[in-house]
Amino acid sequence: MVHGKHAGTSRAIIFDGISDQAVDEFYSRGTSCSFDKGHQLFDRGQDADELMILQDGVAELLIPVQIMGVTRELTMDSKQPGDVVAWSALVQPYHFTLSARCASDCTLMCFGREALHAYFELDAHTGYLFMRNLAGVIGRRLQAMQTLWMHDLQSSAAKRME
Repeated sequence: MVHGKHAGTSRAIIFDGISDQAVDEFYSRGTSCSFDKGHQLFDRGQDADELMILQDGVAELLIPVQIMGVTRELTMDSKQPGDVVAWSALVQPYHFTLSARCASDCTLMCFGREALHAYFELDAHTGYLFMRNLAGVIGRRLQAMQTLWMHDLQSSAAKRME
C-alpha cells in the first residue's frame, strides 16, 4: 500500500493494514525534519521523545563495541526510506537503546510521544494496528541483536578452544 503524499514512508510495515485516511491523520501530527550527512540523530541512553520514520536518505543504527580496550560505535543496521529509525518514544522506559546518525542527507517524519498517545486514544483501532506493527519492528531488531550476540559468543568460544 503506497499513499501518494507519503510514498517514501507509507511503504513501511508500520502502516500495514492502516487506512489511507488514518495514515493522513497520523501524518498531520508529525513534522518533517531534514539533517545533513553525518548528523547524530540520537545517542544511546538519551531520552526518547519522538518516533522517527525515514522519508529520504539512509540512516545508520549504531551499537557500541569494545575492541582491544577501545569502545567504538559500529553500524548495526542501515535504514532506508519507509523504515522506522526510532521507536523508543513509544516503549518504556523511553530511552534509546542504540545511537543513530545520517549516512547521507536525510529527511525524517518526527512524531511526539504525547501527540501519538492522544491520537491513539481517539482512534483505538489505528493505535492497535500501529502498535501491532511496531511489535514486529521491535521483534526484528531483537532478532538482529541476538544474531550479533550469538556470533560474538561463537567467536569467543572458538578462541578459547584454540
